[in-house]
Amino acid sequence: MKTNTLIIGTVVLALSISACQNRATKSDDESTSMTDTTHMMDTTMAMGGMMKGSMDKMMQDMHQMTMTGNMAADFAMMMKSHHEGGIAMAKEELRSGTDEGLKQIAQKIIDKQTSEVNELQSYIDSRKNPEKNYDPAKKDEGFAKHMSENMNMMMKMPNTGSGASTDKQFAQMMIAHHQSGIHMAEGYVQYGKDQALLTMAKKMIEDEKKEIEELKKWDESHK
Repeated sequence: MKTNTLIIGTVVLALSISACQNRATKSDDESTSMTDTTHMMDTTMAMGGMMKGSMDKMMQDMHQMTMTGNMAADFAMMMKSHHEGGIAMAKEELRSGTDEGLKQIAQKIIDKQTSEVNELQSYIDSRKNPEKNYDPAKKDEGFAKHMSENMNMMMKMPNTGSGASTDKQFAQMMIAHHQSGIHMAEGYVQYGKDQALLTMAKKMIEDEKKEIEELKKWDESHK
């Protein structure tokens, strides 16, 4: 009888130890899972912050520019800053994105807009102090109004939320970014006279419309 009691007691003790071990293992797994999830959320939020930060910096830089009233010079300065914001977003997609198709679009944007930034900077450098030759009485109010509308467009950029992936944020924000760039370029095509800038603006409109279609297709297929 004592032997049976001892056996039963040993079995119960063993089962209790096993149950405790299972609970401990499960608790450790849950803790690891929660840690991993928290890390993923923090990483996603950080990436979202960097993407939005690129847009915010671009808008801040453009707001702080001193307009000369010279349409060509002002357009070149504004578009250069606008491109730099787009390049920063595209570089963030290359760093943190996972979709190969979007990365190809991002690289294409970097290549084209870096080249255009250099062209715009050369144009600006070749026309230092353009306001010296500018008559304020001849200011083109139509172009000034168009640029003001463009700034309002950029203030309404979409907020994808911190939970969205880098790919999703890049696609949606770049669509809006390109739309404002097209609007700006169309304003210069309508009111501008410098042939070099007109040619560049028309090319920007053509390229960015194509990229918008590519980005929209990706966005629609990744609901």
